[in-house]
Amino acid sequence: MKNFKKILFILIFILIAFISGIFFANKQTEPEITSTLIQNRIEQASDLVTTKYHYTKVGKFENSLNLNGWSIPLTNKYFILTFEGEIQLGTDLSKANIEISDSTIHVTVDKPTVISNSIDESSIEVYDETKNIFNPISVSDYKAFAVEQKEKALSEAKKKGLMKTAQKNTEKSIKQIISIIPDTDDYNIEVTFKE
Repeated sequence: MKNFKKILFILIFILIAFISGIFFANKQTEPEITSTLIQNRIEQASDLVTTKYHYTKVGKFENSLNLNGWSIPLTNKYFILTFEGEIQLGTDLSKANIEISDSTIHVTVDKPTVISNSIDESSIEVYDETKNIFNPISVSDYKAFAVEQKEKALSEAKKKGLMKTAQKNTEKSIKQIISIIPDTDDYNIEVTFKE
């Protein structure tokens, strides 16, 4: 009987030790959700491109030589062409501010900005251009035209709500980045943009 009690005592002791070991091992392996951990994960995305806006345009460039504000006859030059371009918007996540309170992760980031706005040179097709010997078309004319057209495309895109779309996409992307971090399932994620 004494041997049975000793064996039972030893088995209970081993069982308690085993359960305690599992409990503490799980506690130690669970990553603690901290603002630093989330900051590091978000910064890995760096310049996050969240929105791309593709455009196709037809444009006309025209000017003539001037003398005292008057257009000189027979010096008019112009060209008409079509082209395609793309605007990319995104956010620099290295400047993100992370705060955790209760079960909410607060992320504050800069508003999306234009990362690039470029015309695809291979898409350019010239439909009409003058061959004016008094005022020939130059490379600088094409460059000035490209700058003007890119600004027009960006302005039109903004009127169509491009910036709001970029904010929504940025918010969605940040939530996706955070959601793949283990043990963040129980947290609400709030994204706000700096004014």
